[in-house]
Amino acid sequence: MPQVGQGILKGMGITLKHLFGKKITRMYPEYKRDLPERSRGMLTVDMDRCIACLQCMRICPDHCISIEQTKRDADGSGKPKPYAIGFVIDDSRCMYCSLCVEVCPVNCIYHTEEFEAQAYNRLELARQFGERPVDPTIDPKPPVKKKPKKAAASADGDAPKRAPKKVPPKKAPKEGAAA
Repeated sequence: MPQVGQGILKGMGITLKHLFGKKITRMYPEYKRDLPERSRGMLTVDMDRCIACLQCMRICPDHCISIEQTKRDADGSGKPKPYAIGFVIDDSRCMYCSLCVEVCPVNCIYHTEEFEAQAYNRLELARQFGERPVDPTIDPKPPVKKKPKKAAASADGDAPKRAPKKVPPKKAPKEGAAA
């Protein structure tokens, strides 16, 4: 049978050992810890490669990405293609899930090693990219395409009628059977 209080004494012994041991203090701003290889810092966008497909904006669960686009004939082919003129990433909403990075077909959105985002105002955490600023106060939920509803029955009562269910006939009781 274990002795009562043995765990407490063991824990207090470890605490006292570290209490009187040598302290290790690192001054944070001057000496920063090396980040792991796959750490996720703040998002950034390479606007030269962005094709304005809006996939990152659609997949974002927090709706922290806003894109304003226009059609432009950038390559001189005569056929206008979508072009992002404004791009906003709101770091106050972002949960760094990396879904936008995975879905980008041209890899123009990616995480940086910068992770220190601080501001006195929430709107200062909305970082602008591109030519035209986008209003970060508007919720950037992408438009949802709704499927057309089936034609409703007319008000005259000419709704299609269903065939009645067929009920099997009841069997007659056998003669000579006691009821």
